[in-house]
Amino acid sequence: MEVVVIIPARYGSTRLPGKPLLSLAGRPLILHVVDRAKEIKSVNRVLVATDDDRILEAVMDYGGEAVMTPTELASGSDRVGWVARNLSCEIVVNLQGDEPLIDTLAIDRAISVLKNDKRQMVATLGYPIKKENLWKNVNVVKVIADENYQAIYFSRQPIPYFRDGKFKILPRLYQHLGVYIFRRSFLMEYLDWKPSIFEQAEKLEQLRILDRGYNINIIETDIPSFGVDTSEDLLRIEQMLKQKG
Repeated sequence: MEVVVIIPARYGSTRLPGKPLLSLAGRPLILHVVDRAKEIKSVNRVLVATDDDRILEAVMDYGGEAVMTPTELASGSDRVGWVARNLSCEIVVNLQGDEPLIDTLAIDRAISVLKNDKRQMVATLGYPIKKENLWKNVNVVKVIADENYQAIYFSRQPIPYFRDGKFKILPRLYQHLGVYIFRRSFLMEYLDWKPSIFEQAEKLEQLRILDRGYNINIIETDIPSFGVDTSEDLLRIEQMLKQKG
């Protein structure tokens, strides 16, 4: 099965304009994500899907592969899907363009799930929540999974609700990390669906999948991944990269 990573990279970020081109340890953020994607052993090809000539040029000058997409696409998944429609691969990895520390071994495990189980259409990663402040943070997307590690629900709110008022570390309570592993045929179908009521309420597009009755397999990782939403995030990740050498 051919596996392609598509990294959506939009220039016009609300909080950090030009985010993919911001300098991280001496080179643009998007190039760190490209390098990370190339570490995934089962991947055959890595593409950046962008709406900006500057991002396209930076990736191609680096020796990477990039594709221009329409500016009006509503989401990262739409940008990934726009590129994937013209590919013949069987599995598409949607890796967010601000995740330079994502666990590549866990992504490989997720790819294996789709290769070995034809019933599974999509998988993603979850990092166990062990701290109350992470659980309470509405900027952190939480997911709870059943005993088969299929997602029950995603929310920005603290879930589950502890009736006794005390936070507890629970199995299968995760922070959702910014990567999706799709069977390509399912991704094409998914992008034709209208947003669900819960997706619109939470502003979480993965809820469209659950609302249609499909499973999302949660692959557990013990490596936290920090996306870049603020300049402080950028500095923190730069320090982590320096520590890793």
